[in-house]
Amino acid sequence: MELVIHFTKLPEGLTLDGMKLDLANLLDDDGWLTASGPDHIEIELEDERANPKYGILTVRNYLQTAQFAPDTTIELAGVASKIY
Repeated sequence: MELVIHFTKLPEGLTLDGMKLDLANLLDDDGWLTASGPDHIEIELEDERANPKYGILTVRNYLQTAQFAPDTTIELAGVASKIY
């Protein structure tokens, strides 16, 4: 399952590389980064060993804790939802 994070800007003090590193460390075995750009990051959550809901909750919690803007969304199967 592909999850795409769409954001308009990064929180103060966070770089795109820092965000990718944070997510890679948090997801560990629950998913992996597949692509990124200046306003999005794509993550693959499908793994036979892990339920993707844990990866979704981990990403949502990270975005909220890092204080991303309210217009930040996560997209699953083409459907975007706000993080707050």
